[in-house]
Amino acid sequence: MKNVRVYPFQGRNTIEVPSSKSELHRLLIAAALSDRETRIGCRAVSEDVRATVRCLQAMGSRITEFQDALVVAPIGADTSASLPVLDCGESGSTLRFLLPVAAALSGARFEGRGRLPQRPISELKAEMEAHGVRFSEVALPFSVSGRLTGGAFTLPGHVSSQYVTGLMLASPLLGGSEIRIEGRLQSVDYVRMTADVMRRFGVQVEYSGSVIRVPGGQGYLTPGTVRAGSDWSGAAFPLCLGALGGPVKVQGLTRESLQGDRRIVDLLAQAGADVKWAADGCAARRGGLRGIEVDVSDIPDLAPVLAALLMHAEGRSALLNAERLRLKESDRLATTRDMVNALGGQAEIEGNSLIIQGRPDCRGGEVDGAGDHRIVMASAVGASACSGPSVITGADAVAKSWPSFFEDMIQLGGRFDVVDAG
Repeated sequence: MKNVRVYPFQGRNTIEVPSSKSELHRLLIAAALSDRETRIGCRAVSEDVRATVRCLQAMGSRITEFQDALVVAPIGADTSASLPVLDCGESGSTLRFLLPVAAALSGARFEGRGRLPQRPISELKAEMEAHGVRFSEVALPFSVSGRLTGGAFTLPGHVSSQYVTGLMLASPLLGGSEIRIEGRLQSVDYVRMTADVMRRFGVQVEYSGSVIRVPGGQGYLTPGTVRAGSDWSGAAFPLCLGALGGPVKVQGLTRESLQGDRRIVDLLAQAGADVKWAADGCAARRGGLRGIEVDVSDIPDLAPVLAALLMHAEGRSALLNAERLRLKESDRLATTRDMVNALGGQAEIEGNSLIIQGRPDCRGGEVDGAGDHRIVMASAVGASACSGPSVITGADAVAKSWPSFFEDMIQLGGRFDVVDAG
């Protein structure tokens, strides 16, 4: 476990962030279910993406990693010789996406670590059981057997959109399906991303109101070569760093991205940062930062870095409807609060909201990274604008989504020391 000391600095440079891991998970699965080999252009493969690669390989796909691409051969026709063991690591996306897919093929044994065995899957499990699947245990590790059947599925809108994505990805293997959503679906942009990836692989998805239909008679057809877009969730960290000093430019970002976390641009502008688009990306620099209120129910991954920014803004800020943060790699509502307070800011939880009172004189301190990549990265951003140095424990958690995070922050002018964890 690595601890890192962060010194105050103002980021000033240009950076390229990793490819979207949300998009990569989906592209990898579609490619593994496709008719022939696919080349997926990408930058920086994270631990979460490696978990999906590892599981697809266990299911029979051959995946070769190059410096700038992953080449994926489809899963073979004979998937019934033995029950594959799928080690999902700590990746909730890997588990929830592949549960219906594996059950539509020949079943599998699923394993995981960290908080993954405690993260919820009950609504997805219930729907799969209603469609012919048997679970050997209630929580990880477990095996799934029986073959998932198609038809109509029903999920409440407040659950993870990853449940919906898993069923959508499996639908062409089931002869089609219909997924009905009861109430407002949270993180709907991720469902749109799934539909877009499926269309890129020749599968048409009908999405109208609360019903998602994947008509039967379809299969995944590779486009040959695809490219994953830059990760807006990751881009939020250098953009917020730029808003605390800057200028920082992130290359490769597009306005047309379907990723919900592209909202960071509008939120930075709302908070008073100077944000400008260029032909090859987006740049942010400091303005007169002020407190804002943000409903984070659809953008939970932005909450920690927004808190790291807003702790330095003038006035009160509120991150509202943040209950889903409790179910991440850490209880992210609590660990985000603790991060702000440890760095000399002022934050408290009120119900399912995080209330931050901005302080321009945060001194820095020691932050428990809580084994959570987004808490570690947000802490580095928040610490950059403190008056003194800070220590972040368990900093190697960044490998989950951005393995070279600290090296890339040095490119932006950051100053970091690795300190003795003992």
